[in-house]
Amino acid sequence: MSDASKTRGRFMVLLALEHGPKHGYEVARYLEDASGGYFSLSFGALYPVLHRLEKDKLVSAHWQDAGALRKKKVYALTPRGLAALHQERDDYEAFTLAFARLLGRVA
Repeated sequence: MSDASKTRGRFMVLLALEHGPKHGYEVARYLEDASGGYFSLSFGALYPVLHRLEKDKLVSAHWQDAGALRKKKVYALTPRGLAALHQERDDYEAFTLAFARLLGRVA
């Protein structure tokens, strides 16, 4: 995964968790549904992002019973993760505005 893809993946996961705790499948499903199918993270790409966010203390995780001797790991934004999301959102908005200007869509 390229550096740009890693950064984009991190931002997308933070966005997905902004709306409440989710387990990995829910994060992937949210991103695909909310983007109209444009963004899709494979589980092979998603879980390293989640683990890195947890290591960096941007998300917290806990195991939740899923019935029939199964458990799922649920991830939630920490206050530090919410601050990182706000910063990344500002950065992406500036980035997209600059591209809109380059494309002649904004004066």
